[in-house]
Amino acid sequence: MYYAKTYEAREELLHLLDGLEEDKLHYKKSPELWSVSENVEHLYLIENKIVNGLKKAIQAKATVEEKDLNLEKMLANRTYKVQAPEDIVPSGHPYTKAELLQMLEQSRANLNDFIQDVDDTSLQSYGFNHRWIGDLSAQQWVQLIGFHERRHIDQIKESIQ
Repeated sequence: MYYAKTYEAREELLHLLDGLEEDKLHYKKSPELWSVSENVEHLYLIENKIVNGLKKAIQAKATVEEKDLNLEKMLANRTYKVQAPEDIVPSGHPYTKAELLQMLEQSRANLNDFIQDVDDTSLQSYGFNHRWIGDLSAQQWVQLIGFHERRHIDQIKESIQ
């Protein structure tokens, strides 16, 4: 399944959060790094933004030519730092673990609803532009969610060590 790694990443994130004490959620090793809470808020924001963008792209029948990309490798490369767009930068709000888990549950429910409602042809034919990768199909965007999440799981692990 094209989205298996996306779901595996979420399971790893939930397991990581489950074993984390509340007082570690807002700790930062340095001011320019995000806390666990900020990483999770960012993941929530971006997952919803992507899914909402995909719904619009499919409704508008925005065709893209699916390219053969190794998204997993591209997103795993953390030597290349990417500045998040303003609308998906975390607010810094001191969320509780329960609130963060609820946010992740909501964004994943949004993704699940999308996957259930869309057909395979639309997944491969429609999509939109990623600001530094280029056009991605809906299927590639769903995969990107998981690879992006794995990137932030690595950041979270570093921040709590």
